[in-house]
This record gives sequence, C-alpha cells and structure tokens, in this order.
Amino acid sequence: MALILQISSAILAEASLSILGLGPRTTEVPTLGLMMNWAMIYQAHIMGKWWAYLPVLIMIALISFSMNLMNTGLDQVFNPTLRE
Repeated sequence: MALILQISSAILAEASLSILGLGPRTTEVPTLGLMMNWAMIYQAHIMGKWWAYLPVLIMIALISFSMNLMNTGLDQVFNPTLRE
C-alpha cells in the first residue's frame, strides 16, 4: 500500500520538476509536467488562456485521488483492525 502512495508522490514530483524546467527534455513522451511547462513557455497564463492548464490539472487531481482511493480500499481489505 505504501507503493501506491509513492507512485502518486512520484507523479506529483515529476510534474513539479518538469513545470520548472528541470524534468526530461523529450518530445517523444510528453508528460503532465512537460505539458504544463509548454503552456507556461507559450505564456498561456499571461494571455489569459487558462484552459491550457485545465486538462493537465484535472488529470493530476484524478490520478492522485484514484490512487488515494485505492490505498484506502486496500487498507480496509488487508488491515484486520479496520474490519467490522
């Protein structure tokens, strides 16, 4: 169950590093952070084009939320102290 939380943390860390420009410089495999970096490079936040960030932010939130739900569900299944 700790692996699930570490995967979620790794996704958030990659997105954080890539938006700052410290992530991988690849055009073959776009990542969530790299897409946010591209939106920032093309000045979407200055030009008022907030929808350039919206799909990426929704995907990051959905992935993190689903990983948290999986962790909670597995914890309830495998932790005998939480069973009723």
